[in-house]
Amino acid sequence: MKWNEYTFNELDLELVFLIRDELKKVLGEKADEALMTSGFLHRLQENPIYVHHFDEDYWVSHIIKRFQKSIAG
Repeated sequence: MKWNEYTFNELDLELVFLIRDELKKVLGEKADEALMTSGFLHRLQENPIYVHHFDEDYWVSHIIKRFQKSIAG
């Protein structure tokens, strides 16, 4: 997936960039890959109410765990 395949409102974008900033602190240059492969952006577009029900710390932790599992094999 690519960034331009999604349409988000201002609140959605604010959440995405908060999460991306936190991912960069932990994963460095792998943050974008983790975010793009996590399914988070698709879920946000399909069900924003569900996604916004949780805070960014929850999503950061969830995305990191999924990414670490995917690179571990």
